[in-house]
Amino acid sequence: MTTAAKYTMFMYMGLWDYLKNRELKRLGEDRYILCLDGGGMRGVIPATILSRIEELLRSLGDDRPLYSHFDLISGTSTGGLIALALTAPNREGSLLSIAQKPLPSQQEVPKSRTKTRLGLPLDPGPNIKRIVDIYLKYGRIIFPRSQSLFQLNMINQLFTQKYDDLSFNQLLYDIFNDIKIGESLTPTMVVTYDYGNDRPYIVSSYGTGHIPVRVAARATAAAPTYFSPTSILDQESGKSISLIDGGVVANNPVLYAYKEAKRLYPDAKRYHVLSISTGSAPYKLEPERTSSGMIGWLDPAKGAPIYRLYASSQMRTSNEIASVIGDMEYVRIHGDLERKVKLDETDPVVLSHMINAANRIYKANEQQLTGFCQAFTQRPVHPARPMVQTTTALETAP
Repeated sequence: MTTAAKYTMFMYMGLWDYLKNRELKRLGEDRYILCLDGGGMRGVIPATILSRIEELLRSLGDDRPLYSHFDLISGTSTGGLIALALTAPNREGSLLSIAQKPLPSQQEVPKSRTKTRLGLPLDPGPNIKRIVDIYLKYGRIIFPRSQSLFQLNMINQLFTQKYDDLSFNQLLYDIFNDIKIGESLTPTMVVTYDYGNDRPYIVSSYGTGHIPVRVAARATAAAPTYFSPTSILDQESGKSISLIDGGVVANNPVLYAYKEAKRLYPDAKRYHVLSISTGSAPYKLEPERTSSGMIGWLDPAKGAPIYRLYASSQMRTSNEIASVIGDMEYVRIHGDLERKVKLDETDPVVLSHMINAANRIYKANEQQLTGFCQAFTQRPVHPARPMVQTTTALETAP
């Protein structure tokens, strides 16, 4: 090769690297975040909506797994469980991998759609319909029906958690095995609360990557009065801390997700947030139902009015603040269920009602979701995301 030819080749390679880096920088100016609310068994609603979104993307010609489109996936409580399931690496034998549909071959889909920019094949991730199935088939393992008399069960719940942890812990192991959250397929975070130190505590793939996914799932879903707290070793302090359901501080985790995204992607110009709720029944607190002091506010037979009030007020506050943040596009998918649904509802008739409600909510928001997802079809998957633990602990104070 002549000197002139070599010079031309190096010039071409330099120009190619420049154009590639400029394209990566442009792509990095827009970051996409998925936020999933808490709500117990109502998690079947966002899980169903996500399966419809995956179908929508396929109809738009994009067969990449859903997780690969987001730069951060976040959730609280049941939404945290779904977030962790969405980003768990595919493992044979997991409840998520049953009937896993393989990705299309490279002959069926353009190479850029099934591989990262480094040429590595994408992990197919979970079968999202399996997440829905887990709610339908295993809900009673998480929330088993009591064999005691109704009134006796209500009295017991005043003094101890409503459900035993053993069956829930075993189910989480069957789903996640010993996967660490640092192995998540895209940056993932769940909101919990360190009640011993009075602070929100974020468990994430990039900040607390040593924590098993099943432990993170158990912590974010440790709803007070329903399940006991979960203990973990906080690497920053070197002490054991006790975590409870993130719903006590952020049932809709959008503000914490936004804060984390700003920290992870400080050069981004715009944060596009898709926030999916677990639906809600029209709720109005009746003063006469809470006029009997502490018992009136906490009475399980009345749906623990104080718990419902906190969750509802937090979601309203988060929505109002998120909707006016200048560099955020906030797409909120929410709908009414037309009837009250308990956190631990496992009746098949009610679950079927929630599936129907999820499809109705999706249909009502289909045009908005289509507009949001169309950007994904033009956006190659690229590796410019923090995928491993970068710090020993996170700043978790608001």
